[in-house]
Amino acid sequence: MSNPNLYGPPPRKKHSPQNAPSSSAATLAFTTTLSNLLAAREPGSASTTTTTTTTGRPRPSKHKDAADGLFARPNRGALKRAAQDLVDTDATASSGGAAAQVHRQSRDLGGRVDEAVLLRSKRRMQEKARVYEDLKRGLYLGGRDSDSDDEGDRAGEGEGEGERYLRRLRRREREGLVDFDRKWADARSNLDGAGEEEEGENGGGRDDASIVSYEDELGRTRRGTRAEAAEAARVKRQQEEDGEGEGARHEAGERWRPRRPENLIYGETVQSEAFNPDATVAAHMAYLANRRDRSVTPPEETHYDAEAEVRNRGTGFYAFARDEETRRRQMEELRVAREETQREREEKQQRRARREDARNERRVKVEELRSRRRAEMFLAGLGDVGVV
Repeated sequence: MSNPNLYGPPPRKKHSPQNAPSSSAATLAFTTTLSNLLAAREPGSASTTTTTTTTGRPRPSKHKDAADGLFARPNRGALKRAAQDLVDTDATASSGGAAAQVHRQSRDLGGRVDEAVLLRSKRRMQEKARVYEDLKRGLYLGGRDSDSDDEGDRAGEGEGEGERYLRRLRRREREGLVDFDRKWADARSNLDGAGEEEEGENGGGRDDASIVSYEDELGRTRRGTRAEAAEAARVKRQQEEDGEGEGARHEAGERWRPRRPENLIYGETVQSEAFNPDATVAAHMAYLANRRDRSVTPPEETHYDAEAEVRNRGTGFYAFARDEETRRRQMEELRVAREETQREREEKQQRRARREDARNERRVKVEELRSRRRAEMFLAGLGDVGVV
């Protein structure tokens, strides 16, 4: 059986007021509050309960859920919105049924409005009011057909400010309107022109609509109508013309089409120009031959001049002589010294290897002697024990 206190005593459980059972006092208080609320909501029982029932001083509840009671307000801000609705209703009734309009003051905008901004706004509002009044009176309707931009500017030189203003007003309205009569006439003219073209093409359209195979100007086999085949044949025939006509077409604007090379080679041909060049190619080859490098190949041997710079203090620097014989003798001496150094190094490595081998042999012998000594000592220890 397991021990419940194996890992120590269990922690004490905390009893929160929400989980604790409600006492009789809390139940009685809730019942009293609910009865008072129900009595207050009934309109007929108000006169009877005021004379017979006496309630005590309301005390704050100790429970957290008391604020969210049965008849609490549904959401925040409801009372404020209801009061605002009453204010709007009173204002509408006082103004004769029209909606009350409240203008924002400068203090509502967060401070004093700039004087320049205020004057500019007033000037714009005055201009708009003037234009609106003129439009309502119909002053712009008495204009002539000559109120165009150029004629209006020329005629405005001898007129007053009022006439120029009215002409400008008429021009603005004319530019902002749509001439539906002109649009209808243009659409009818376009439809009539398209109908005439279709009538002229219907005669040969049946034959040109048949599908045939043809070869285009690039040598590709295509499938299309007879009209497309005829157009491709015409283009191909034009391309097969002489070079002058092709060059003229290329210069005329057909730069998207590549020009055919003039020096093409067809079939098996020996290019004799490589062996028998013409005068121009021969002259160019002679010019290149004259420009080639005439120096000795391979170049003469040149050695570093050790005396040109101060390098005698460098580590491992050897100043070779510039004379060829002396330089060869110095390099031979260095080669002999190098071989001697390598030979001495190899002999030294061999002696070191022999010493290492001798040391290993002695170590093995010493280990054997130690093992033999341990065995003898073990046997000697067994001899002292009596044999039964």
